[in-house]
Amino acid sequence: MATYSLANERLRALEDIEREIGAILQNAGTVILELSKEKTNERLLDRQAVAFTASVQHVEAELSAQIRYLTQVGGW
Repeated sequence: MATYSLANERLRALEDIEREIGAILQNAGTVILELSKEKTNERLLDRQAVAFTASVQHVEAELSAQIRYLTQVGGW
């Protein structure tokens, strides 16, 4: 039963990572649209850049944790 619970936890973590990647793409799209304007909103660009960076760092950390886990259970 504990193995099933752990597997579900890992799947939920991967789903969270997938959602975060979606947010990264949305932030990038917002920035691209804003940059295509003649007069850009610097505050919006700054907010999106901060959100983008935070999301990328979060995804990187979570993927690293997933890889470490797989390395441990896989015996590599």
